[in-house]
Amino acid sequence: MELLAAEFMSGFEAVHGYPPGEHTVCRGTEEGPVLAEALARQGVARPLLEYYGHLGAMELPALDNGIWIDDAASLIAKVEAGNYPNRLTGAVDDTVSVFATDGGGGMYALSHTTGCVYHITAGALVGSTYDLDESGYRIAAEDLWSFLEQLHARLAAAVEAQRAALGKAHGQ
Repeated sequence: MELLAAEFMSGFEAVHGYPPGEHTVCRGTEEGPVLAEALARQGVARPLLEYYGHLGAMELPALDNGIWIDDAASLIAKVEAGNYPNRLTGAVDDTVSVFATDGGGGMYALSHTTGCVYHITAGALVGSTYDLDESGYRIAAEDLWSFLEQLHARLAAAVEAQRAALGKAHGQ
């Protein structure tokens, strides 16, 4: 992902005509296991604890609408401040751990019951509960690892599209 993000950034402006913004893919730090323990105390879903034990933030603002996966310290702060819900009601009744946002106000949340990743886009946040509208969510992936694989595939496809556009621009 790090190499794809770097290549995506390097060819973005030539293809799109404007700079992409900073794209980062961070590996976990030495503090990862300690932060994962702090997240466990906050009730964050197990797959995210595994993720944060090895990986960190990911920021891809120019990929589709963008995606921002929080690093463990930011996630702890957002959970403690009540900025992320831990319950869904309405269209879905589930306990979740929000771990990422998109560029349009939506959130990505990992289900504690099924393990799927929800993309939450419409509803009302009341305390730590998000009351979902019927059309306010979709299942983005069957689990966290599938979600990350899909993200990798989207980034790889974007890089391939840029390569093709740059090749066409250079008469190749």
